[in-house]
Amino acid sequence: MDTVAATIKGVYMVGSPKQMSPVVLLAADDSIMPIFVGHAEAMSIHLALRKEMSPRPLTHDLIVSLINELGGTVEYILIDDLDEGTFYARLVVDVGDAHKELDARPSDCIAIAVRTDSPIHVRKSLFDQVAVESSELEGVSSLDEYLQ
Repeated sequence: MDTVAATIKGVYMVGSPKQMSPVVLLAADDSIMPIFVGHAEAMSIHLALRKEMSPRPLTHDLIVSLINELGGTVEYILIDDLDEGTFYARLVVDVGDAHKELDARPSDCIAIAVRTDSPIHVRKSLFDQVAVESSELEGVSSLDEYLQ
């Protein structure tokens, strides 16, 4: 499968002031792939990007701890499909000699990838299908601006 390596540009808010939606922007080359996420996942990704720790473990922290305690490592995440507006992803974990691919939401995979410094891969045909130029994004504000 042909993939592109993506980096997280950040967590942003898009839309009108009355209806803002969180979006994670993934970047590869000069193109950006927006992935809309839930508010809780947006905050989890945002905190991890800023290296801030919650006083108690969030769900994504728990998953990372569980993988570590079981002797596993997150190899990478793969965002590989889009069906009727819903993205699909896989969390690829190595435990001992076993290589496991777990179906997961892209937002959860991204939150885990940030915490484990794991690579983010996107199926090239999917990235090409949904990527936009940064100039095409309108009404985008950083999550920090939104939280103030």
